[in-house]
Amino acid sequence: MTQSPKPVRKRNAEKTQQDILSAAQQTFFEKGYDGAGTRQIADRANVNVALINRYFGSKEGLFQKAILPALNIDFMLEGDMDDFGQRVAEMFATKKGEKDFDPVIALLRASTSKEAIPMLCQTVEEQIIKPLATRLEGDAAHERASLIITQLTGYDLLSRIVNVQTTSTKGAQYMTRLLAKTIQDLVDATRS
Repeated sequence: MTQSPKPVRKRNAEKTQQDILSAAQQTFFEKGYDGAGTRQIADRANVNVALINRYFGSKEGLFQKAILPALNIDFMLEGDMDDFGQRVAEMFATKKGEKDFDPVIALLRASTSKEAIPMLCQTVEEQIIKPLATRLEGDAAHERASLIITQLTGYDLLSRIVNVQTTSTKGAQYMTRLLAKTIQDLVDATRS
């Protein structure tokens, strides 16, 4: 008596891709671009490493799909620009160190990679600086947007990632107020 062949288990391609993306986000977040390997990501996603190449083409392609779309400021641009500084300063002042995926930390950890830097530069320009510059009125919008993002990234890096104590005797509310004013001054720099 012959046995029937075992039915081939069909893989849900969409779920597999999502599993790979989730594993890649967490791995790039923890290890940076150079420290994350496709085999490590595949193991974390519980898939064969060949599926990364099949769905994403390469480690670079996977990075572009897993990390770069998360680097945007849409959430910051919701609302009026008259209170942008206060809204954004409060967002950044209340952020805590993250254990789960955080696109800012993933960006910082990837920024040491010669291979990732061109992708990061283009993404920051297209998805962060340009959208903010579009919302700014007056001259030098691109430069002002760049300074706002630089200030926020620097603040985030020191206070949340490096854990530098950003407040002293005046407290967190005072620091938030200073950050808000500095950012709002750049927003309003050339308004009449």
